[in-house]
Amino acid sequence: MSVIAIAVASESGVPIFSRKRGNNDNIQFSTIASLHGINMFTKCHNLSLINTQVENGTILWKEFCKSVTLIGIATGGLEYDLELLLSCIHDAMVFFIGKKDLENLKNIDQIKRDLRQCYPIIDYLLETLDPNTVPRSTIVLDSIQSMLCPQAQQLQQVLDNYAQTVTGRWACLSIHGHLVATSSDFYELDVREARLLLLLAAAQDGVPLRDSLVYLPQMSPNVAFRAVTCKLLADVYVLVICGVTPPLSQIDEIVLQCWESYAHIIKEAKLIHPRNFPLSITFDPVFIGIMVVNINKRRCVFSRHLHGSNQKSRGMSGVHRIDILRTFYVTTARDLAPEFKLERDDRVIDGAVSEMYWCSEYHKCHAQRSGNLLCCALYAPTVPNHTMRLLTNQILQDLSTNKDIFW
Repeated sequence: MSVIAIAVASESGVPIFSRKRGNNDNIQFSTIASLHGINMFTKCHNLSLINTQVENGTILWKEFCKSVTLIGIATGGLEYDLELLLSCIHDAMVFFIGKKDLENLKNIDQIKRDLRQCYPIIDYLLETLDPNTVPRSTIVLDSIQSMLCPQAQQLQQVLDNYAQTVTGRWACLSIHGHLVATSSDFYELDVREARLLLLLAAAQDGVPLRDSLVYLPQMSPNVAFRAVTCKLLADVYVLVICGVTPPLSQIDEIVLQCWESYAHIIKEAKLIHPRNFPLSITFDPVFIGIMVVNINKRRCVFSRHLHGSNQKSRGMSGVHRIDILRTFYVTTARDLAPEFKLERDDRVIDGAVSEMYWCSEYHKCHAQRSGNLLCCALYAPTVPNHTMRLLTNQILQDLSTNKDIFW
């Protein structure tokens, strides 16, 4: 089981990078050349090669900016999101070097060196298609991995004040790689840009304060913004997009002024992880795992720790539970949210459909949409279908009415 992403220059076929997750060997240069040659052969005959099926997997080609071709290979994992993965990787490339340099490719060796800084984010993205890992910062590619805590609204006010003080515009706070709170105007950003900013904070690797130049793929692909990431506590980072001033040394002082008195609130918010839902939301013991998606804000909250550390896992590992729920969402439940539909996805779902089931000998899955919320729940196999329906519906009602929930 593995997923591999390869970038090559479209005209010359020169490899730019190759990243992988899983147990396959590294791709040899001759194999990369053959894969690119197949694509070039079809282009010479005025054809477009989209994908091909191989034993236990899929290979997909996608060209960007008429200069870079990304090749995705997925075996034994979630091939369904391979096209979306390549689009996200292209966004990450633009995020760090800008669209103009990616289109021109004048100095391919320099481009290779510049793109090394995006490797950690690409590796995070590859985790979403690897069924053998617990994703650190993104469980699905079309939403921002988040956690819901009662302190979010108060933290938003602090973020607004912090962003204003550093003459910034968009700011977010993450805990353990999960989005916890945002500034009031953060959702002006495209979801792909917001996720890249969150991943940038997750890739901080413990650095207390970092200054980065980033390009927003949708809003500003050719003009760089300044992104300042600061570590507040262990696994807690605040990121803000601001201007060239104030200098980093002054921002360090501003961080202390704005956040020092709120350290206890952040510590309380940290306690929500890894449950990721407020304790005021209760889950029946038959729940094994759950994922809730806010369709409008493109945020998802996942948990496999619903009942505390003493709850038995019913013989199913945490990684397995993640893989089941993720596969159920990507292959089935996401059809309940046509807002997420891909360009080449020709599946048609009746608009009246509001819930879906998966049933097997070892587990059951149920998805239901209510308004702007989509809930995917993993149940024990002994739970009757009508009970699943009642419990999922109850969770959706609780999430819609609970005062501790602030998206």
